[in-house]
Amino acid sequence: MAHEKLEVILDVLKCQGYGLCLGADDVFELDSTANIAHLKQRWVDMARTGEFEQLVRDCPAGAISIRQVSITEGCEE
Repeated sequence: MAHEKLEVILDVLKCQGYGLCLGADDVFELDSTANIAHLKQRWVDMARTGEFEQLVRDCPAGAISIRQVSITEGCEE
């Protein structure tokens, strides 16, 4: 059975380490050595769409994007 999830996409080549994404610290972490963000998890519940739309708008480097996807049970990465 499929269900909808929000995929969080982080372009590490664009990331400048501003850290504004760390408000969602269950999804993002900052590598203090390289000063760039990394994803802790790729998929979030659709209920958080508004939160992540705001993160996309707030990222000064434009390094975050999101998309809605249909996930089949057992196929989440």
